Amino acid sequence: MNDSQNAIAVIYRKHWQKLYIHAYNLLNDGECAKDIVNDVFCSVLENGRLLTEEADLLPLFYVMVKNRCIDHIRHQSVVHKNSERYLEELYGGWTAKEYQEYEDKINRMQESIRQMAPQMRTVVEEFFLKEKKCAEISETLNISDNTVRTHIARALKILRKRLNVFF
Repeated sequence: MNDSQNAIAVIYRKHWQKLYIHAYNLLNDGECAKDIVNDVFCSVLENGRLLTEEADLLPLFYVMVKNRCIDHIRHQSVVHKNSERYLEELYGGWTAKEYQEYEDKINRMQESIRQMAPQMRTVVEEFFLKEKKCAEISETLNISDNTVRTHIARALKILRKRLNVFF
């Protein structure tokens, strides 16, 4: 380990928690704060900066953490705006009647699923609502993978027939 890496390791051990708190105060998200602080340390190590004195490095780390937090907040803002724009484009022009028709379709779908045989209903709920894979469902229900796939295919056939809309 060279002098630069030693200095970074010392800062990591001594000041990680302070830097984490700094990031947490900016983001109000513990996991994100941890990721950002760790990313900053990794970035400095990967770039191989030749800084050796702890006194020079600590302020630099504070600034880097702050900048990464600002970048993260900006990115989240863009994601949020894009999702709002997408939802507005998708549903913005709907009339009250269209919303009611959509609600009715969802209710018919839920009723159709409730009327399915218990095992088929369980498979449909696990696959579509909980997004589990066929292998996971077959293991949980103690049935074969092919049986799970058959239940899904039959359920889709029933839903297509009853709803004639979603698929």
